[in-house]
Amino acid sequence: MVLSRWLGATLGLFALFVRLVCQKFPSFTEKWYAKGFYPLIRGILDYTINLLPFPAVYLIIAALLGWGYLFLKGLFRSNCGFAQKLKTLLRSVLNFSGWLIFFFLFLWGLNYYRIPLYQQLSLQAKPIGQRVLLAEMQDTQKKLLQIRNRIQPDSLALVRSSKFFVRKETLRKEMKQLLSGLGYSWRGRPTVKQLYPAGTMRKMGIFGIYLPFSGEGYLDPSLHPVEKSFTLAHELAHGFGVTDEGEANFVAWLVCSESKDSFLNYVGELKLFRYQLRDLQKMDAEAYKAFVGAMHPSIKADILDIQRSNLEIRPYFLELSRKSNDLYLKSQGVRAGVASYAQLPMLVFAWKSGKNQN
Repeated sequence: MVLSRWLGATLGLFALFVRLVCQKFPSFTEKWYAKGFYPLIRGILDYTINLLPFPAVYLIIAALLGWGYLFLKGLFRSNCGFAQKLKTLLRSVLNFSGWLIFFFLFLWGLNYYRIPLYQQLSLQAKPIGQRVLLAEMQDTQKKLLQIRNRIQPDSLALVRSSKFFVRKETLRKEMKQLLSGLGYSWRGRPTVKQLYPAGTMRKMGIFGIYLPFSGEGYLDPSLHPVEKSFTLAHELAHGFGVTDEGEANFVAWLVCSESKDSFLNYVGELKLFRYQLRDLQKMDAEAYKAFVGAMHPSIKADILDIQRSNLEIRPYFLELSRKSNDLYLKSQGVRAGVASYAQLPMLVFAWKSGKNQN
């Protein structure tokens, strides 16, 4: 009787205990959860609520609002005293929190404690010196120009074409093949859906997000097509069980760069290039200005077009969103927090160096 009244809180504590064990033994977590239990969860979600033609989070929000309304209505109408009502409310909050923790960890969150992807691929992400970075940037710019000429051989910004559903299928298929070849998580068919009203996520300072409770990734439909395509790849990587933001960026870049779709090739290389530009700007402002000044007009036009698109919708709480995301990531064992997003140039350089040695 007592256990049933505290079931959610009990399961939450149990999930936290399992998390401690998983943190202590990542190899064990890799076997039983990442390659055992999670693919089962992935399969159930993929062929149930993920088949809905709209984001399943709409149903979750509606259900929570309905439950909350009925609970509070029943609580305030009950004949028990104030102290009893307060105890009931406290118990319900603790149970609800416990259910959240339990479902978050078992539906996806325990992937944080598996063997990291960079470790499985023997990648050592080390800071890149300015000389090496400039050489990498020249190489990236050369690739961008080659790809750009196949897509749109002029100096104007890329035409904003929308092929979201086609690119989602392409990226999912190619990501499965890529991850399978790497011996990493590849089972299932995770999905990413556009969350309406358009602009809502961006106003909260979010481009995309993966929600374990629905098993779906979501992105803002108002994003620039280039930004949207990379965000799509990034959230798909989360769906396949890649939790670290830097690793999700790396998987997104890798699948885009090796795609048979020239536009996706360009998407991946341009994202890498923009991160490289940020690194150079932090290292040497003058070198950054000189490099940007000599940048090819077509690439500069595309970057400026993306920047203008990103500035069209200003987030209400950008700093709050950044800090809360940073706190969340660090609470899950990602020591770099939001800085992990910017590890892409280091991971790509380590990947290329490893391939050259082989």
